[in-house]
Amino acid sequence: MSRLGSDLSETFQDFLTGCAKTVMLLGALATFISVGLLVFTCFRVTGDAGSASQMADAVRNAEIFQKVLIAGVIGLATGSAYMFWGSEFLGAAQLVVAAGLYFAPLYLPGMLSGTNQASQSALGSLQVGGTILGIIGFCVLMIDIFFRVTQRVKTGVKLDQLKYGKGIKEEGDKQNILLGKCWQLPFCRKFVREKCPIYLSKRTCWKELVGCMCEESVIRGAMENKPIPKDALLAANFIPHNHKLTMAQKKERCYSCIIYNEHQRHKYKVSMPMTVIGFFAFYGLFHGMLIDAVGALLTKINHIVNGATMGATGNYTPPVMFVEVMLAFFMLIGLTYVMKMLEFAIFKAKI
Repeated sequence: MSRLGSDLSETFQDFLTGCAKTVMLLGALATFISVGLLVFTCFRVTGDAGSASQMADAVRNAEIFQKVLIAGVIGLATGSAYMFWGSEFLGAAQLVVAAGLYFAPLYLPGMLSGTNQASQSALGSLQVGGTILGIIGFCVLMIDIFFRVTQRVKTGVKLDQLKYGKGIKEEGDKQNILLGKCWQLPFCRKFVREKCPIYLSKRTCWKELVGCMCEESVIRGAMENKPIPKDALLAANFIPHNHKLTMAQKKERCYSCIIYNEHQRHKYKVSMPMTVIGFFAFYGLFHGMLIDAVGALLTKINHIVNGATMGATGNYTPPVMFVEVMLAFFMLIGLTYVMKMLEFAIFKAKI
């Protein structure tokens, strides 16, 4: 029965993957075609060229292409989110494409001989598509970081990445002191701890680069019930040191140990809320400076585009609310990538 259930589960997963791939490809095709037709509309009917009926047809076509674009970006975003979930670049790639569509009214008008109702409608449609894709991309990014944080807080490093202590269960009389020493964590075995020189000297295995999960002599000493002084200074003399391994090899041994990675999970559990609080404190303390910086950036972008297009876009001063929204958007994007950097530092770089 379990075998049948497993086969059905794999079949269903393959079906979902096939559906997601189809939706993504159809969405990409619809997005590409609709964007191409909207850009063509901008160039086809410019300035005062064309009759009123032609202008009306162009506006109507732009409205139809907008609907195709909306369906396309939704399919592209949802399909790619399923296909590439967990990728470091998924949310960023979606946001880059969204920005390209959203800011089309900034750079496309300079390539036209003039703007009119049809071209403005086409540009607005591109912006609508960019907005929807941006919202989905932003949600994907936030959901991804939420699940990453939740998973890291609960489990830390995946067990298949561990070499020492893999398969070890938490002790029945476990200790789990936040940021505790190795013998204060739930994977330290009681029968070893009572004869462990690391425990008796009140040190940590990751500082000494030797421990019960990686050094045979520690386990052998516990099993043979070798006497070790209770005094911390004297017990430190019984800590074994493997001179056959280099310092780098000893560190790598620690990086693959379940006890050390439990310690890293504790560090992440403490660092994560502190990082979030610090980020929002930074936002609150330097809000005025950040608003000025974002406003200056938007003005600078408009100045560059205006110069490159011979004054086609004109001087533009972004509304205060728009600048505020852009700042909040930048800060949340920044926070997600700061959290990714924290995750990398603790679980991959092992800082």
